[in-house]
Amino acid sequence: MDTPTIAVQLPAHVYGELQALASEEHTDPADLIAQLVTAASQQRAWRRNVAALREQIRQDGGLHVGTTKEEVVERLRQSRREIFEAEYAHLYR
Repeated sequence: MDTPTIAVQLPAHVYGELQALASEEHTDPADLIAQLVTAASQQRAWRRNVAALREQIRQDGGLHVGTTKEEVVERLRQSRREIFEAEYAHLYR
């Protein structure tokens, strides 16, 4: 069964650029458009994931940029202690 198709009108200069890019990629314009749409969808998903990560970091108190080395080391030690208590302490009791 064939995939349904539609006709798209593009300005001549855009179609010319599309043809040139498709030629460089050794593909036809329709396949190139499909590749570009896939890439755009992946980029949008990546941006959403980054936004979610930023929000999680913000909710967890941020990255504490500008702290001293000593403060960073102490925070890492505290994090390790918390992880140890939550995950491994019961193995040593």
